[in-house]
Amino acid sequence: MALEKQVISIAAGATSAAVLTGTTYETLPPNVAVTVAAATNATTAAGGPVVMNFNMNNTELARNAAVSKLQDHPFSYDGAYVMNRTVTPADTVRSRPIITFTNNGSSTALVEYAIHMV
Repeated sequence: MALEKQVISIAAGATSAAVLTGTTYETLPPNVAVTVAAATNATTAAGGPVVMNFNMNNTELARNAAVSKLQDHPFSYDGAYVMNRTVTPADTVRSRPIITFTNNGSSTALVEYAIHMV
């Protein structure tokens, strides 16, 4: 079981680097369940200016998915902030999840994300 959890700052109009690039989890073996959760401090409510893109093995799993505003309840990878759940293909030796966040707002936004792999 692995968890990659960070808070990143994204300037207005910018896109983050692929968040798993350079980590132990840049490539994953077959049959790994991947759960992606994210929240932002952006001032707009859910559906606001920060979006997530998630691709794996040339398959688009999320495109411009709105990241919810961080609410009063704690941030977690298994609660209301879950944006995607998938499993790496059984017939692929290695899968490369590519997850980025884009801030379409007019000011810097913080994005808290957690990627749980089991």
